[in-house]
Amino acid sequence: MARNVIYCEKDGEFEFFGSPSALFERYGAEEIGCSVQYLNNTYSKLRKEGKPLEYKSPTGFIIRKGEIVLKVTETKSANHLGKKKAMAEQPNNL
Repeated sequence: MARNVIYCEKDGEFEFFGSPSALFERYGAEEIGCSVQYLNNTYSKLRKEGKPLEYKSPTGFIIRKGEIVLKVTETKSANHLGKKKAMAEQPNNL
């Protein structure tokens, strides 16, 4: 299982975001030097060209898009629901 991640580098400092819009909530378009739409269009174009998803802004931000790999686990709620379902399917022998 994988999840998108936005990696942002500025002046040797690193931050990670779950989406480009989360990045733009923290830093404005003027500070980054582009709009969220421009960044998404750039990533789309780079993906089609088979290039790394990296954007270097005129204001010094380096913004990369990638994936973080997650361990697949069964959630407590799924396990709980599974037990309820199994119990409901069993015949009641009273």
